[in-house]
Amino acid sequence: MNASDKNAQNDYLATEDKIEKDETIKFNTLVKGTGSPTIIFESGLGTPLSNWDKIQSKISDNYKTISYDRKGIGQSPVTDSPRTLENLVTDLDNVITQNKIEGPIILVGHSLGGHIVRKYQQSFPSKIAGLFLIDPTNEYIYEEVFDQMPQTAADSMKTAWDNNFKKNSIGVFNEWKEVYDIDQIMRKYPLPADIPITILASYQESTFLTKKNAQIKKEQFSDWKKDKPNVKILNTTNSGHYIHLGEPEWVINELETFLKKLK
Repeated sequence: MNASDKNAQNDYLATEDKIEKDETIKFNTLVKGTGSPTIIFESGLGTPLSNWDKIQSKISDNYKTISYDRKGIGQSPVTDSPRTLENLVTDLDNVITQNKIEGPIILVGHSLGGHIVRKYQQSFPSKIAGLFLIDPTNEYIYEEVFDQMPQTAADSMKTAWDNNFKKNSIGVFNEWKEVYDIDQIMRKYPLPADIPITILASYQESTFLTKKNAQIKKEQFSDWKKDKPNVKILNTTNSGHYIHLGEPEWVINELETFLKKLK
């Protein structure tokens, strides 16, 4: 991880110890601005809404914006329900319902949040006018990377990741436990061809994103765009996985361009 990535993963707010079983709970939510469409920000794995501060503050000058902490993250209460994709999508729908958002909606998703907003769009297509994805997780990336590694090296990396996430809060670890199953589910849901989609992709090399793995990622992202003129992919090597922290002005400019084209 680069410095921004580390800051993002360390930027947790205190989570209450109690386990919340009531599925009608109120999420820790930040609503700013007015205007249409409504922009909803979906964070990456284990990441609180504060990750969106710079982006949301600027975009809310002209649009209604919403960011929130998922259950067990930031200041939203912990849940005893697994962080399956179905539950994550249901939680996003509860946030939309609680805030009385009828549409049109633009979903902005980072990393794991990309899976969540894509699946939400598949489940509620009439509500979503577009997707803006920031270095979203590709549903084949881990499998292909591990397949081209020696088995012992792949097993060692998986164990190291598991041990690292076990040191985090239970909310973060519970999201991590579901990521491989979520990848499998998302293989059934290709990107839609009937709404505008912009993807910002980082190819900055890191411990995981070696030159070889970056090439795998590029090929997978290209597959997303194949036969879909509605999909636009923009690349950077100037920031790591947390592009919205490393290059906030670029993200803001591209998101504003995306939104203006919808009008």
